[in-house]
Amino acid sequence: MIKVFADLHVHIGRSLDGKPVKITAAKTMTLPEVIKTACDIKGLSMIGVIDAGSKGVRRDFQTLIKENNLGPLEGGGYRAGDLTVIPGTEIELSVGEGTAHFLAFFSSIEDLEKYVLEIEPFIKNWQLSSQKAHLHVEEWLSAVAVGKGIWLPAHAFTPHKGIYGNCCESLLDVLPGLPPALEIGLSADRQMAKMKVELDQVVLFSNSDAHSLPKIAREYNLLELSENSFLGLYNLIHKKSGQVLSNYGLPPRFGKYFRTYCLVCEQIVEGEPPKVVCPKCGSQKIVMGVFDRLVSIADRDLPGEKDPMYIYQLPLRELPGIGPKVYNKLLEAFGTEMAVLHKASEEDLINVVGEKIAQWILHSRSGKLKLKAGGGGVFGKVVDILP
Repeated sequence: MIKVFADLHVHIGRSLDGKPVKITAAKTMTLPEVIKTACDIKGLSMIGVIDAGSKGVRRDFQTLIKENNLGPLEGGGYRAGDLTVIPGTEIELSVGEGTAHFLAFFSSIEDLEKYVLEIEPFIKNWQLSSQKAHLHVEEWLSAVAVGKGIWLPAHAFTPHKGIYGNCCESLLDVLPGLPPALEIGLSADRQMAKMKVELDQVVLFSNSDAHSLPKIAREYNLLELSENSFLGLYNLIHKKSGQVLSNYGLPPRFGKYFRTYCLVCEQIVEGEPPKVVCPKCGSQKIVMGVFDRLVSIADRDLPGEKDPMYIYQLPLRELPGIGPKVYNKLLEAFGTEMAVLHKASEEDLINVVGEKIAQWILHSRSGKLKLKAGGGGVFGKVVDILP
């Protein structure tokens, strides 16, 4: 068994022909740049490229394979240096009371194309990411099975396109069975997910949903796999071998949809959750917060103790005092973000960036930062270090 740092939700902004893929993603998010950043700067071992269903991105995969910049792995996926790249897709489906995003991953571009052929008539523009498919979830799952893929709901608790946040109180109300895995999302953690009893048997991931290169690995996972390949990930999700050792993610309060947000007052609603009406102006024009939504649909209370498998961690660039110059200085000294976040000693950090910034990094590493809550699409802020 091997240990793998994995971020399974990374977008592509442009294919190499210059055409847009994920409209809201940066133009610099091309497949080669994503691979380079994930491997050389972030220090990840595995990424899921979830726009590989795009016509342009599929061509980009084939181009990199022909140029020997990507090599097919025996267990599925592709190797680029020390990085394993898993091709995947994100899709929007109508389920229950709303619409939700789902992720699917495949062993190869060829298997992904088998999936594409099954649902091609139900999507209008295959160049663009996260397109809405006009078919039932059971039909989509059948198409994933044709491509021998694995699947999971994306950012499940968020108010926009999250299956719990937007569609249902129970997954069994809208799906034919429990999914093998689920992506928690940026405004929740494992402790909050435990408020839903049905998730006790579901593998939980935290991923970045990166729309720009710096955001890759803002959330990620430490996995124990039989091998660093699609097969290793498949075996983990289907509980044949391997396990999630840790999720590394933003403290939920930092997430941009943590608490309810009043669209009239244009501010986060304070007070005990759930808040479905603004107590200040009485308006029902709100963006329901992840925490508020979870409290309203919970099967059990929020556990009193933090789940030790979920480690709160802010990306380096989110910490006070770490601008581009200091960030580059850290990379020059330690190699990758993973090395700074997990391996650099206090003494070495102080020698490179000084006592004050070193303490921000160390306190972030131990989850001891005081945060102002986020909501309504605006991230929270670091305001102090906890005593």
